[in-house]
Amino acid sequence: MTNWPAWISSGAAVGGAGAAWFASINGVRTLRQTRADSVNRSRPMVAAEFRDAYPAHATLYLVVRNYGPSVAKNVRVTFTPEIPDPNPEKAERSVIPYLKERYGRVIPTLTPETELKNVYFSGRAGEDDVFVNWEDVPDQLRVTITYESTDRKQSYEDTYDLDVALMQGETRVTSSRSIEKQVQEIRKALQGIQSAARSIARRHDDGK
Repeated sequence: MTNWPAWISSGAAVGGAGAAWFASINGVRTLRQTRADSVNRSRPMVAAEFRDAYPAHATLYLVVRNYGPSVAKNVRVTFTPEIPDPNPEKAERSVIPYLKERYGRVIPTLTPETELKNVYFSGRAGEDDVFVNWEDVPDQLRVTITYESTDRKQSYEDTYDLDVALMQGETRVTSSRSIEKQVQEIRKALQGIQSAARSIARRHDDGK
């Protein structure tokens, strides 16, 4: 019985040392996680996406944008499958050469919020009024983007799988104040003016 206080004291000391060790390990982990979170919040984030080119009809942009708060260095964008050359009969009007030229070389600097846009899908009505791409590019595309942090100490690689079909399922509500509606109203007004001018011209000719 007389040994119990010493045993309890010794056990308490061991328990205290263990708790201190556990707290130390957790503290190191928390510090590392905090640092990692800080780095992730401040890193560049370059992404690729298809975007509706509204008000252009049946047209999609391929957009590469730096969504992060810092500069991306030495940005390289590659495609799987590779973007093919346009058919010879379309070459003079195709946008494919511009797309290939832009991403055929390393982009030295991409600042925050900077985005690069290229027409990717240019729809033409085919059978059953289904729009097909006039450009000779794949509907499904994997975009791989590699780049470095501002100080070039960190390198990143992000991959994005894009599908034209996903964008074709989009629906939209337009208002009377939308650009599309205003253009329609202007067209109607111009047609009315043209019709009135023709009527006046005919009456003038009849009165001669």
